[in-house]
Amino acid sequence: MKNLKDIIISIFAIIGLLISCENKPIKSQQEIQSQETREIVLKAFNAQIDGEIEVMKSLLADDWTFTLTGQLDISKTYNWEDFLEFAGYFGSLLKGDIRVEYKSILVEGRTAMVFAQGRMEGVGGKYENDYAIKYTLNDAGKIIAQKEYLSDILLATQLYGQEICGEKKSL
Repeated sequence: MKNLKDIIISIFAIIGLLISCENKPIKSQQEIQSQETREIVLKAFNAQIDGEIEVMKSLLADDWTFTLTGQLDISKTYNWEDFLEFAGYFGSLLKGDIRVEYKSILVEGRTAMVFAQGRMEGVGGKYENDYAIKYTLNDAGKIIAQKEYLSDILLATQLYGQEICGEKKSL
């Protein structure tokens, strides 16, 4: 009888274990990868905003590129050295503090899109621009590409001090 009692206890223990495992969600590889991407991207975004260049660089692949979208002379793809030069130039167009407010992030696998709003003053006056920044990570978990979307018209008028003239055409 003792053997039967031990078998019954073992069966109940196994059933209990299976039931407790069912209550714990099992993360898929995609979910794990997305969580890792989220952490890396937010760390890089915050490092860039806070001016922690070494922290930011530590999260980037050796062949990382930064692309600024738009139609301006600065709208192009940069490598690390060119990006640092561009960032210095961009900073020279600003007056006072640079304030960037994180809004949200969308993540899927090794890609993330960060949404933010910048509030600062440029040579042409108040500069408040919305940003969408796409980060792409390689298989090693390093950021290989960063692409920034913003209003380049706002950048031209408020940071470059240029006037934008349009011609209204009738339909």
